[in-house]
Amino acid sequence: MAAAKRSIKSVGLVVKRDRPEAIAFARTLVRFLRSKNKVPLAEAEISKEIGAEPVLADALDAAAVKAAVGRIRPDAVINELTSLPRHYTPAEMKAAAERDRKVRVEGNINLLAALRDAGVRRYLLQSSGFWYAPGAGLADESVPFISSASPGVEASARTYLELEARASATPGIEFVALRYGFFYGPGTWYTREGDIGDQVTAAAGSDHR
Repeated sequence: MAAAKRSIKSVGLVVKRDRPEAIAFARTLVRFLRSKNKVPLAEAEISKEIGAEPVLADALDAAAVKAAVGRIRPDAVINELTSLPRHYTPAEMKAAAERDRKVRVEGNINLLAALRDAGVRRYLLQSSGFWYAPGAGLADESVPFISSASPGVEASARTYLELEARASATPGIEFVALRYGFFYGPGTWYTREGDIGDQVTAAAGSDHR
């Protein structure tokens, strides 16, 4: 039996440290990182405050992912794997595109295999709300991803179609596709201290010269 699929649409997420009820479920935090040095300071502080335990594993190493998930045996797995650049510019996004796709696609495969072996029944996957086919009004879950567009747009849409299709075809799990846009708040591009904040500040400064 194929996985049950639902979509949840949102425009972003704000994580507040003073809202413990919103993060009380995350008592064991699994972060698939290759090095402790890659954990952002703000995220490390939040993990420490809520009593979460970071677990190091390479998302591209199937055996490491299987071992980590098998040891913890979580009730649910939330896949937010990305390899995005520090700076949100066209040049850096283009340079990171293939690396990011590899992490998303191969990481998704490894996580699905690991959760199946560990008996995990719920899987939430980061999808995207950017690649719907054009049409009148607001898009809902019945609107397909775009299939005829520029090469770059088509490639991105195919990536998310592949991610969702593989999860949907995994038997024995309840699958939720999270089709949203950008994260915003501490530790993201979209904050006063983040890259977009820096770009806005720089642009505002140049306008006053």
